[in-house]
Amino acid sequence: MTDNPINLKAKAIDFLSRRDYSYSELYTKLKKYTDDLDVIKAVVDEMVEKKYLNEERFIENFIHSKSKKYGSLKIKHLLHDKVNNRELVNELYQQAEIDELNIAQQIWQRKFHGQVITTANERAKQIRFMLSRGFSLDLVLKLLKM
Repeated sequence: MTDNPINLKAKAIDFLSRRDYSYSELYTKLKKYTDDLDVIKAVVDEMVEKKYLNEERFIENFIHSKSKKYGSLKIKHLLHDKVNNRELVNELYQQAEIDELNIAQQIWQRKFHGQVITTANERAKQIRFMLSRGFSLDLVLKLLKM
C-alpha cells in the first residue's frame, strides 16, 4: 500500500483515462491503495475540481450505454448502486428521452423472434424475461398486446 498522494493521483488519472467513474466508484477503487481516507477524498475532490470526474457525464454515458439492453427500472437500479444522488439520476434519465417501448420491442423481437403466444406458460416466460430486463409491467403488457 502506498500513502503517496502523487501515486494516488496517477492511479486516479489512469482509471479515468479508460472510462468514466462515479465519485463513489473512484473512491472505492482508490481505497485498495491506501488506508488514509483523507488523502483519497482529497485526490477524488481534485479530480472533480479539474473536471476529470463528472457525475452528470458518468450518468449520461451510463444511461446511453445501457439503454439498448435494459429498461428504465434496471438502469436506475444499477445507477443507484453507483451514484448516491437519486434526484440527479431521475432527472438525467428523464432528459435522455429514451423510447422505451421501441427498445422493448427490439429486445423482445431478438429474444422471441415474433413468436405467437399460445399458452399461459409462454406468456409468463416472456413477461418474466422482459421484467428481468427492467421494463415495467404496464409496458410489457402493452408490448404483448401489440
